[in-house]
Amino acid sequence: MSCSRSTSHVAVLGTVAHLGGAERSLLELLRALARELRFTLILPEEGPLAACAVAAGARVRVLRWSDALQALGERARRPGPVRLLRAGASVPLLVHGLRRLLREIQPDLLVTNGIKAHVIGAAAARRGELPLVWYCRESVTGRRLSARLLRILGGRVSGAIAISRFVGDEMADLLPNNVPVSVIYNIVDTTTFRPGLPLPADLEKRAGEIWFGVVGALTPLKGQDLFLEAAERVARVLPGARFLLVGSNLYKTEATLEFPECLRRQAEKVGLADRVRFLGEREDVARIVANLDVLVQPNRGPEGLGRAVLEAMACAVPVIAVNRFGPVELVCDGKTGFLTEWMDVASLAEKMIRLGSDRGLRARLGQGGRQRVLDEFGGARAAAAFRIFLDEMLRRAAPVVPPSRSSVA
Repeated sequence: MSCSRSTSHVAVLGTVAHLGGAERSLLELLRALARELRFTLILPEEGPLAACAVAAGARVRVLRWSDALQALGERARRPGPVRLLRAGASVPLLVHGLRRLLREIQPDLLVTNGIKAHVIGAAAARRGELPLVWYCRESVTGRRLSARLLRILGGRVSGAIAISRFVGDEMADLLPNNVPVSVIYNIVDTTTFRPGLPLPADLEKRAGEIWFGVVGALTPLKGQDLFLEAAERVARVLPGARFLLVGSNLYKTEATLEFPECLRRQAEKVGLADRVRFLGEREDVARIVANLDVLVQPNRGPEGLGRAVLEAMACAVPVIAVNRFGPVELVCDGKTGFLTEWMDVASLAEKMIRLGSDRGLRARLGQGGRQRVLDEFGGARAAAAFRIFLDEMLRRAAPVVPPSRSSVA
């Protein structure tokens, strides 16, 4: 096993092949470290992530997961016995296939990206054969089975990287005391996400409009329904207010797959159908975010960090986020945006009205957010911290070479 800076080979096991926030953050990391490390991204199926990973400088291999296993999760619809058996039966085959692939590609280190990847990777990477790093993005709050499995398998892990202190504290409680946990925030591309970007050609922002937006997967955890509840109150005070929802539901394990349609019905029910825009998945998210007046992050469930928060701050757009989970580590209340009480629609609406009514306040908080991203969340710093941690894992795993006879006095 080599720990040379020029030859280290890192395999990354992922759980999805689409481009969600976690996957975009992974791509930023691959791009930042492509000249220093060789990456092989192992995906469960073909998808848009593969082409983007190759463009970022990584190799891609597909190790197929069964549909039953991909759909299985604690936020999934309750599985029937047939699906449960199929999912369970596919795990040993997947573990065997991963071991075989790892022997073929001969990585120096395995990084797993996602809870199911952590479990499969720990089952495949035998302790002492290949150092294993869990790249922890998700909270285990409300995931009792996941937490239990991670605790059982934690002894096989060399180290863990968490995208926030919130996630890091959870993982530290699950892992043995001798397993290091390092907090490294996501990389933000401040060239792609910056103020002043032109609006996409298919969108029009009329004079006097104030755009509030939520960016992220359309799932109950993100709280878009809370956003629409608050929007009903905001619309009464701010005639120019418009409400944008960017994203769709890409996750096979989400219990309420009908949630996007529920949101559309909700907008119609409260009389906002003509003031709410569902923009779906977009390749030009940066141009939309840069033209928002306020980004809203009204999480109902645990948010590991909040990539959209960082992207909005990079674009000098003020942010309203809940006062818990990962986003509380990003938003400085009254300096880069506002923190609002969790699940408190009245508080959320009040903050939206306050920012929507004061252009100067929006500008001041937006500039504060942009400066904080430049000072604390630059790509070079995060990439260097990631590289240092991986080097430490490789050094720990490197075999001890006894001194030669000639070197003994």
